[in-house]
Amino acid sequence: MCEIKNINSATITLNKLKFSIYKTIDFLPYVKELDVPHRHNYNMILLNEHNSGKQLIDFEECVIEPFSITCLHYGQIHQWIDYDKIEGYIIVFENDFFALRHQNYELSEFSFLTYRHKIPYATVSQEQFENLKSIAIWMLKEFTGKENNFDKHLYSLLNLMLLELDRLFKTNNENTELSQSLQLIYHFEELIDKYFREKHFVKDYASILHVRPNYLNAVCNEVTKSSAGDLIRNRIILEAKRLLIHEKKTASEIAYELGFTDNSYFGRFFKKYENTTPDGFKKMFLSSLT
Repeated sequence: MCEIKNINSATITLNKLKFSIYKTIDFLPYVKELDVPHRHNYNMILLNEHNSGKQLIDFEECVIEPFSITCLHYGQIHQWIDYDKIEGYIIVFENDFFALRHQNYELSEFSFLTYRHKIPYATVSQEQFENLKSIAIWMLKEFTGKENNFDKHLYSLLNLMLLELDRLFKTNNENTELSQSLQLIYHFEELIDKYFREKHFVKDYASILHVRPNYLNAVCNEVTKSSAGDLIRNRIILEAKRLLIHEKKTASEIAYELGFTDNSYFGRFFKKYENTTPDGFKKMFLSSLT
């Protein structure tokens, strides 16, 4: 089996905003570098209006039809196969772009951007597609124009598109029957959201779920392609970022709120996974908005 490349959003977005939108014809130069299996660290929405193509999503073939939507979430394995003739729009964004602009809104609310939808793909009516296309056109205008508060417009437009897609996917092919493994992950993520400030270790959650830590970690790796510890750490770091951006709190105050008794340990923890200090992240994020 060929090696799976890890593709960072910076390769695609070419900006600090962690968001980009392209017409498919303008995205082709990037696709030519992505016609091998690769794993995303970003989410991608493909709106295809005309012509057909093919792609692999987690090694399963998915035809790209006219008036279709494909949604790929963080961690999925993807490969473009036949793409030269498709015509539409491609939206790329990291979780941070969405989560850090709304303090209490989670992308996990949208099941089509989670493991709960194995292959989130749908064909829609021309009228439904035109609604999504109008949002994409507005996004492209804001993204290229970069007028005052354009990032806030982009966030609002992305939120609107996700709400529209959520409605479409629930109408067309929402699968409400979850396997035992998916149910375990779903409950694990609910517990993380409830206890992440006080419980930082896999064994704590495994105990509540009445499973062994090794088993919980194995299921997480199989379903989400991330370890159980990574899921916990990702939630802690997301909250730390939110507090840095939205609250006027010091790093030591944030460390205490997130259950770190040692402020220096919190700083090392943050830097290990973000490659920058908490203050460095805040400055970098705020600079991306100017």
